[in-house]
Amino acid sequence: MDPELDLLHRLLGDGPRFSEEHWGQRSLLRASGSDFRDLIDLPVIEQLLLASARPPTFRLVQDGVTLPQDRSTRSVRLGGRLVEGVADLARIAEAVDAGATLVLQALQRTSPTITALCRDLERAVSHPVQANAYLTPAGSAGLARHHDDHDVLVLQVLGRKAWDVDDLGAIQTQPGDVLYIPARVRHEASTQDGSSLHLTLGILRVTRAQLLRRALDRLPGADADRPLPLGYARPERAAELVAEVERTMADALHALEGADPAELADAERARARSRRAPVPDGALQSVLVLDQLRASSVVATRPDHGASLRPGPGSDGRVVLELGDRRLRLPPVTASAVHQLLDEPQVEVGALRDLDESSQRVLVTRLVREGLLVVVRP
Repeated sequence: MDPELDLLHRLLGDGPRFSEEHWGQRSLLRASGSDFRDLIDLPVIEQLLLASARPPTFRLVQDGVTLPQDRSTRSVRLGGRLVEGVADLARIAEAVDAGATLVLQALQRTSPTITALCRDLERAVSHPVQANAYLTPAGSAGLARHHDDHDVLVLQVLGRKAWDVDDLGAIQTQPGDVLYIPARVRHEASTQDGSSLHLTLGILRVTRAQLLRRALDRLPGADADRPLPLGYARPERAAELVAEVERTMADALHALEGADPAELADAERARARSRRAPVPDGALQSVLVLDQLRASSVVATRPDHGASLRPGPGSDGRVVLELGDRRLRLPPVTASAVHQLLDEPQVEVGALRDLDESSQRVLVTRLVREGLLVVVRP
C-alpha cells in the first residue's frame, strides 16, 4: 500500500467511507489500535522546551484564558546577548501542576518526527496540515467551548480526556483513539482523574471557493480587482450597482469559459507541493561540496520533489522545469538529462545524457542550488 494512504488508513480506517460519510460533514470517534507515543511523549516535550523554545511555539492556557508569558519564560544569555522569553521548564511545570494546560504549537515546524507525519498526511489528503500538542493535568480544562475554522484530528497519546462535541455528545478518548471534528463544530474537553496528552492535527481545507478566487486572479479579462464605482451603495445608484454586478458576473463567466481546467489543476497541485515544510535531506551539505563535483559524483532528486518538465511556450525550443513555487527555463539540450534526473533514483553526473562534462556540472550545480537535487556522493 502507498505509505501515505497507509497512514490515512491507520488514522481513519476505511478512507473512501470516511471521505463519503464524514469529511467536512460530521464527527467520528474510532479506536485506531495505534500507540502514538512514537510521535510525541513527555521526554520529547521536555527536549523541545529545553532547546531554547520561545513563544509562540508554546503557551499555557487555563480555564479558557492564555496565561502571561512570565508564568512560563525567563531571560537567558545566548551568544553573549540577553534573550527574553525563553522557555523555563521549572515555571512551566509549576503552572501545569496548578492546573494549566501546556500547548505546543506548530509542531510541524519544530519536531522532525511530526514534520514527517504532517508531510505524509498532506500527501494523502492534499490539504495543508498543522500540528499542536496539549498536555493537561488531572481535573482541568484548557480551552473554553469553541469551534475551529479547520478540520481537526485528535490523536490521544497518554491518559484519557472527556469531550463534549456538538454532533457526538459526551464522549471519552483513550490512548490510541482518533477523534475527527469538522470545521465549525463546537466542542470542549477536560480531564478528570488523570493527566492527558493528545496531538491535534489541523487540516486547513482548500475549498472550491478558494480555487475559483485563485482562478479569477490568474485569468486575463476577469478584472476581479477592479474597484466598484464610487458611491455604489448610495440609494440613488441602486440600479447602477445591479448593472455593475451583472457586468462583473459576465466578465467572470467569460474568463472561466476560456480557461484551461488542466492548467488550473496543475497550478493547484504546484501550490500544494510548494507549501509543504522542508525536511532534513542533505541540502546544506550539498551546497558545501559543489566545488568537488566530478563525473563520478552521484546526485539524487530530493524526496517529494514534485517537479515536472514540459515544453516551453516560445519557439526557441527551451523547456520549462516546474518546481512547485517557481519555473526554470532551460536550454533544449538539457531535456534528456533532466528527464533522467527525475526518473532515476540516483544518477552519476558523468552519465547525464546529451551533455558534455562542463554542461553536466553546470546543470547539476544549478539544480542543487534550486533545491531539486542533493549530492549523495561528491
